[in-house]
Amino acid sequence: MSRWLLAGLALALGIGLALRAPGLTLRPFHNDEGVNAMKFRRLYVNNNYKYDPNEFHGPTLPYLTLPSAWLRGGGSFNDFSEAAYRSVTVAFGLGLILLLLLLAPDFGREETLWAAVFIAVSPAMVFYSRYYIHEMLLVFFTGWTFICFWKYSRSAHAFGERTSLASSPQDRAIGGGADGDTRVACAPLNNSGVAGTRCAGWAVTGGIGLGLMWATKETFVFALAAMALALGTNFVWSKFRGEEEPRIAFQWKWTSLVPIPVAAMTGALFFTSFFTNPAGLLDSVRTYAPWFQRAGGATEHVHPWTFYFERLLFFHTAHGPIWSEAFIVALALVGFVGALRGRSLLLRLIAFYTFWLTLIYALLPYKTPWCLLGFYHGAILLAGAGAAWLRRACRPGWLKPLVALVFAACVIQLGWQSWRGNFGFDAKGAPYCVSPKNPYVYSQTLPDALRLVTTVEGIAHANPEGYATVVEVMARESYWPLPWYFRRFTNMGYWDKIPDQPLAPIMIVSANLHANFDEQPAKTHLMAGYFELRPQVFLELYVKTNLWGAYVKTLPPDKD
Repeated sequence: MSRWLLAGLALALGIGLALRAPGLTLRPFHNDEGVNAMKFRRLYVNNNYKYDPNEFHGPTLPYLTLPSAWLRGGGSFNDFSEAAYRSVTVAFGLGLILLLLLLAPDFGREETLWAAVFIAVSPAMVFYSRYYIHEMLLVFFTGWTFICFWKYSRSAHAFGERTSLASSPQDRAIGGGADGDTRVACAPLNNSGVAGTRCAGWAVTGGIGLGLMWATKETFVFALAAMALALGTNFVWSKFRGEEEPRIAFQWKWTSLVPIPVAAMTGALFFTSFFTNPAGLLDSVRTYAPWFQRAGGATEHVHPWTFYFERLLFFHTAHGPIWSEAFIVALALVGFVGALRGRSLLLRLIAFYTFWLTLIYALLPYKTPWCLLGFYHGAILLAGAGAAWLRRACRPGWLKPLVALVFAACVIQLGWQSWRGNFGFDAKGAPYCVSPKNPYVYSQTLPDALRLVTTVEGIAHANPEGYATVVEVMARESYWPLPWYFRRFTNMGYWDKIPDQPLAPIMIVSANLHANFDEQPAKTHLMAGYFELRPQVFLELYVKTNLWGAYVKTLPPDKD
């Protein structure tokens, strides 16, 4: 492999790390992140994790968080910060760049480098790499599976038609070589034991990837559907173009069946909590009843088909900056058209896969912004091919470095957007990482929630019972991620209404419940504050009068 390619990938990896790793505690945990962290607690503290078919997605995320905890010395769960969890998804986000090492020999060196750079700086890829949710793991395992099955097909020489694997820049051009009709025969592997081992190895690793997709998130079925549709569409397109034979002439071998039991075993390991919860395997099938209902619109997360494109192409709110990844999308369209015209089977499969997955997610009523990562990863690969083709197609030759400079300027601008979205502040000093002015912020926990947590902890410290102080949370809306932030408290209670029981020393109540505990005749409690958990979700803090007085005495005196 070219030293220049390795150096370029290392540079892209460094840029990606610089944009993803710093300040992982700057943004409060999102609702979903808090849930996932507390699900990990069941595994780490009690060792009794069980897959829930109704909520929370698959088991790979908590199990793959264990190494992060171990690397931090395996200390107390309560001592882990947000960084311990988000570093897991950072690693998988960077892993997308490393996966390109496997793809490069068939994809092309320049194509690979451009794709690596786009993954490194894409605002969507960067922002959600810093999000402790399942999506980045699913994208990584999907890419892993796709590449492994591609490598298996090459090792087994299962493709009947010659494919474009030439090494010269002209032959790797999207439209073919200089004559637009490049066809380079792929020499079949011999029947040696080495070739057979390599073939079986890709089948096994592909099966593992498929099992991990299954065990990560229920939406893996959409990626599988897109892969199957890509194969079918490729067959039809080949016939339409009048090619001598179908682009894929699959030959059954014993290794062709290997991925199925390997995937089943891999998924079963996780769903059954490593065979300690046999019911988890049945639950992995039962889960599709509630999840398909949500996908069909039985949820508050229903948005129009344009939802993802508005965030990727042009996003602007009042008094906010302009956000756009249109540069990558435009290059992806170039790559898509070139894939249809060209002779690269790999690029054509990526193009059809990306098209179908984009269509599936656009048509589904259920939408959350991080779901775009699946089809956007394919689009970034197409953009890498599009960038390489445009630069090579430049005539006269002096235009090539000029186009490369323009592309570099656009990459820098994308990197600036990524930095701003995670570390920047608006004119009023509000961070963009929690602001609705950021296209990738969605129902985000606000910094005011941390002020609530700090206040409650201060009140508890003023009480002799400390973290054993009774605290009650009452809210019809989701009160997450408060259980994560109050994880040190041992006497917490959560209700979706006001319970019929004596008032607790500390109560956190949704404003929609109109508790008015401070207006009761006994005057045992006072309202100590008003806090915004998420946009338009307000909480009231009620504290026992004598406890509040003890807390006030611990505060530093006001400065004149």
